[in-house]
Amino acid sequence: MKKIIFSIVALFGLFASVHADGLKDVRYTEKDVENFNEVMTLLEGDGNLPMNEKVIKVAKHFLGTPYVAYTLELEPEMLTVNTRQTDCILFVEMCLAMSLSSNEPDPTFEKYVDILRSLRYRNGVVDGYASRLHYTSEWIIQGNGNGYFDDVAKEIGGSRLDQKFFFMSTHPDSYKQLKNNPVEVEKIKKAEDRLNGFEYYYIPKADLPKCVENIKSGDIIGFNSSVPGLDIAHVAYAYWEGDTLTFIHASFSAKKVIINKEPVIEYLNGNKSQNGLRVVRLR
Repeated sequence: MKKIIFSIVALFGLFASVHADGLKDVRYTEKDVENFNEVMTLLEGDGNLPMNEKVIKVAKHFLGTPYVAYTLELEPEMLTVNTRQTDCILFVEMCLAMSLSSNEPDPTFEKYVDILRSLRYRNGVVDGYASRLHYTSEWIIQGNGNGYFDDVAKEIGGSRLDQKFFFMSTHPDSYKQLKNNPVEVEKIKKAEDRLNGFEYYYIPKADLPKCVENIKSGDIIGFNSSVPGLDIAHVAYAYWEGDTLTFIHASFSAKKVIINKEPVIEYLNGNKSQNGLRVVRLR
């Protein structure tokens, strides 16, 4: 076993700043390693299982995991692994990274860390706060480029989305790392400008009833924000319960990971701050 030297910091639990081969400058705890190994045991023999089924199996394993916001907002910026607490995007990311790790001939925690880094940071490189993929749209673009999944909203009946990005750079006081930090704000603005050059598609709220049958369990669904300058307000895994499409997510209101009681259509119709769905399909 590798020798690990822990430097403990406190925020929503104890983290370790690790100095070991392949895990330098990574925050995690021994419990995170245990949770990863538990999931790898759960997925033993599932090598031929389609990725969408595998990720739902992992998502169900984490039902009840506490919802905790701002688990990544630690300084200095480094890769933070937390399988004990989660928010919506970290839940989706964790389940995907574990499912991808299980496809490896010899799945290891180090490989899981590598996949998380490739999902969360621009080009897989941790280089300060602005190198993190804060807009979910950029997270989708990079994951698509890495071969993890495809944005399928257009092909399943979606419409062109007039999406612009500017919220973070125009509201720096809302982010402690950007407040009074014009250098980081400028880096965020450059990322926004780049994102403004892509085309985006979504399923508008009004069109969802006729498109819902084209969504599969295990698809990543992004609830599109109606706030100007923002893209996606919430993310989850689509999940069919019988003839009803609902979703598995880290719920802010329930304060834990749940299978949502409301179907997707009802949930979206009851939320004025969200105007449609983005849909991403795992490969």
